[in-house]
Amino acid sequence: MGRIAAHTARAQVVHVHFATTVRRLKPWFVPRRPYVLHLHGTDIRTLWLDPVRRRTIQAYIDGAAHVYYSTPDNEENARAARPDAEYLPVFVEPRQLPTWRPAGYVAFASRWEDVKGLSEMLEVAGHLVKAGLDVRGLDWGPGAMDAARIGVTLVPRAPHDDYLRFLSGANVVVGQASRILSVSELEAMAIGVPLAAVGKHFPGPDGNALPIREGTVTDVTDAVIADFADPAGAQKMLGSREWTLTHHTADRYIPSVLRTYRHAVD
Repeated sequence: MGRIAAHTARAQVVHVHFATTVRRLKPWFVPRRPYVLHLHGTDIRTLWLDPVRRRTIQAYIDGAAHVYYSTPDNEENARAARPDAEYLPVFVEPRQLPTWRPAGYVAFASRWEDVKGLSEMLEVAGHLVKAGLDVRGLDWGPGAMDAARIGVTLVPRAPHDDYLRFLSGANVVVGQASRILSVSELEAMAIGVPLAAVGKHFPGPDGNALPIREGTVTDVTDAVIADFADPAGAQKMLGSREWTLTHHTADRYIPSVLRTYRHAVD
């Protein structure tokens, strides 16, 4: 808390990620500053709907100078809680990304959990293992042992740089089975790895379909097998690396965010 107080004292406005984090600005020794609130998921998707937590979460939202939400699936709740809430896409940091060096395996990017589409991910993984592919995933989540039992090689959780190297060695990355892309999927795309994910996804920030393989379990399985044999050709066709670096890096959004900060301190 001392670090937060020191940084806040030097700031004109505070950008807070997750509604529950606002409580860290409340102690008496933290200088009062306007804050911009960035809603990410559980805070607006789950806690805001919880009758026990809703009043507190809503108060944090009401107290913000401005509100952003990070993924399109949260638009309805975010704008119900705050009609002027604005979509600000998730960013990746290109300078942190390793070079793509396909090493002959399929990487599952997400933890093995229901919220990530566990059953569909396991189904795809099982089909890929039966097709003879080297399938690897994180040793993370309540479904990790189920993945191991069907033949997925589990990789220990590790620092972020090691995780990025894990993604960068894949011929193809399989993302969570949902309608959105998380940072992990976007990092894989920005590295250059073709991405596949079960589901019909929300459009990207440009309003167009995402440059990924999507659809049913069968659609995704077939696409992964095909792209595994020619990952460079798949990337050239999808153009996902260039798309991600255009729409999910901070540079293009900095001017509008700075305008928001200036308005908050006026």
